[in-house]
Amino acid sequence: MRHIDTKKREEEILELVVESYIKESRPISSGYLCQQFKLPYSSATIRNVMEGLERRGFLSHIHTSSGRVPTKEGFKKYVKMLRKKRFKERKIKMNLSAHNIEEIILKAVDILANLSGYLSLGALSFGEKKVLFRGTRFIFEQPEFEDLDRLRALFYLLEVKINILHKLLFSYLDEHINILVGDEIGAKEISDCSLVISGFQIKKIEASLALLGPMRMDYVRAISSICAVRRKLKELIGGEG
Repeated sequence: MRHIDTKKREEEILELVVESYIKESRPISSGYLCQQFKLPYSSATIRNVMEGLERRGFLSHIHTSSGRVPTKEGFKKYVKMLRKKRFKERKIKMNLSAHNIEEIILKAVDILANLSGYLSLGALSFGEKKVLFRGTRFIFEQPEFEDLDRLRALFYLLEVKINILHKLLFSYLDEHINILVGDEIGAKEISDCSLVISGFQIKKIEASLALLGPMRMDYVRAISSICAVRRKLKELIGGEG
């Protein structure tokens, strides 16, 4: 029982650290957690838990700050915990008057970008290998992409090595929400990013939608946004799957 309680406490603290870091974009301290959340633990207990999470490689301590930030393994652990949860879908309005399926997907990708605040991607299973994307402006709002080398690598992937993204998006055509963190993506240009992908069918044509952002992306918002757009597409077009 004690082991279960300890594990539950560690997961609770890790979840709060990750979600606070996503929101604040700065190291999170035990004092911050005490102030922001009504936790049944003292600041010392929270600090001890955070130290334990650091020893296990889920958090990293920045020496110029009293706070900690999630590591790549910390984000992966958080995503694994998210998979056990149910999310409330966002309600959206979509006007999909278009001449062909590609235009429909492009509109959906544009709506997804605006809904989530991240770079949105879409791909279709017929015709030329093409990845449609919208929301590049949101990349510049993320402090992680202030590094010009990272920015250059991302745009090189979008403009030149687009076949990598096409293959990646079509590796996950099931309707589950698939979340790839860091090296799980398998593309060195975005190995410090996260990708949220889901597939679906429209009139027997396979397609997929994805959101790309820093590892510090708001996964809950990304998941609910993709689910909402995917559901609306099916309602309006009568897709299968």
